[in-house]
Amino acid sequence: MTDHTETPGLRGPRRELTRRSRMRDEDRAELRERLATGYVQDLRSIRALAGEHKLSYGMTRLLLLEEGVELRARTRRPKPTAP
Repeated sequence: MTDHTETPGLRGPRRELTRRSRMRDEDRAELRERLATGYVQDLRSIRALAGEHKLSYGMTRLLLLEEGVELRARTRRPKPTAP
């Protein structure tokens, strides 16, 4: 019979993740403004902003939409031509 009282530690890249407390009112509004400025004026990508602020891509996108930012179209890289 296996003893399940001890839980194994996390492995891989998720090992260092910790849960942050929920952002409320003023904190959330301030973060939305900073993200919007970075996205619109500095032309940073959602992924770059998410990494900088330690947020998920989805949360960063949601905060930008809450702020009323019109998201840019996804750009496609051209296929390399054969020599």
